[in-house]
Amino acid sequence: MRSKPSPSPFLLIGMGLSIATCLVACMGLGYLLGESIGASVPLTLVGLVFGVAGAVATVRNQMRKYM
Repeated sequence: MRSKPSPSPFLLIGMGLSIATCLVACMGLGYLLGESIGASVPLTLVGLVFGVAGAVATVRNQMRKYM
């Protein structure tokens, strides 16, 4: 039975950066859109939900070959 390769430290750093990018971008867009229509808190939370979903999908896709 062949063992699966382990992810490199650079891949893990890249995943951390992609998680941060997903969260900041989605929350920032939600905040900016919310400021323009006067509902910044609810749309920031919606952006947070989309950011978490995007981060989970990104990490899942990157880690698929190591599982």
